[in-house]
Amino acid sequence: MTRLAHLSDLHFGRTDARLIEPLREELVRAKPDLIVVSGDLTLAARSHEFHEAARFLHALPAPCFLVPGNHDIPSYQAMERMMDPFRRWRRHIGSDLEPMLVGDRVALIGLNSVRRASWRLNWSHGRIGRRQLARLEERLAGLPEGPVRVVVGHHPFFAPEPLLQNRVLRRSDEALTMFRRHGVRLVLAGHLHRAFVHELPGSEPDRPMLVVHGGTSISTRLRGEANAFNLIDIDEAGGIRIEGRVWAGDGWSTQAAPILSRPRPDGPAP
Repeated sequence: MTRLAHLSDLHFGRTDARLIEPLREELVRAKPDLIVVSGDLTLAARSHEFHEAARFLHALPAPCFLVPGNHDIPSYQAMERMMDPFRRWRRHIGSDLEPMLVGDRVALIGLNSVRRASWRLNWSHGRIGRRQLARLEERLAGLPEGPVRVVVGHHPFFAPEPLLQNRVLRRSDEALTMFRRHGVRLVLAGHLHRAFVHELPGSEPDRPMLVVHGGTSISTRLRGEANAFNLIDIDEAGGIRIEGRVWAGDGWSTQAAPILSRPRPDGPAP
C-alpha cells in the first residue's frame, strides 16, 4: 500500500501556532510515503514566511511534493510580481514549479495554475493555458502503465456550491476530460479552504476519477470548516481510500471525506 498525506493552504504568516506541532506528530503516526501540498505555503510570499514554511516541511517525516498557490507570489511588490513572481519560491522551496514524480505504484504530475495577472478583476483565480494543457497531456501520455496517476494543482477543478463557481479553474472542464482520457485517478487541489471529494467517471467503468480538495491544514483563515488534511491510501490493486483528518480542538479526529456526487459508471465524460 502507498499512503499520501494531502495538505493545503498552510499560509505561514497566518498559521494557528497550536496546530503546527500536532500536525507534524499526526503525520509521524500516519507514516505517509509522500506528503503532497497543493499550494499556498505562505500568506503574502514574504521571505520570512517562506523560511518558516521550509523549516516546517523539512521537519516532516516523508518527502514532500509541492506546487505553488496564488498566495505564493508577491501581492504588494508590483515589479517583482510582474518580472519574477516565483523568485522567492525558487529561493526557499525549489526550482520546479510543475514537478513530476514517477514511482512503481503512483505517478504524480504538478500543475502551476497561478497567474501574475488576469483579465478578471480578481487575480487570485487560476487558469490553465492551452500550451500548458498540451504539455500536461504529453507528460501523461508518456507515463508507464501501472502506477496510479495523480495530478496536483492549487485551484479548484470543481465547486461544491453554485456561489463558488466563479472560483473554479479556467479550462477545468477541458483538463478533466483530458485527465479521464489518460486514466488519471486522483486530482488534488485546494484554494477554497473547504474539504470535499467529487467523483467523476474514470477511463474504466469501475475506476472513477476522484477530484479531492483539501481544507486549510494549519491556517486561521477558515471558511466555516475546521482545519483538516487528507490521508489517501492506494492499495496494490489500485483501489483508493480517502480519510479526512479534522482538528477537533485537542487533537485530530477521523472524518470520512464526503463524496458530493456518484455518477453512474457509464455516465458522460466531465
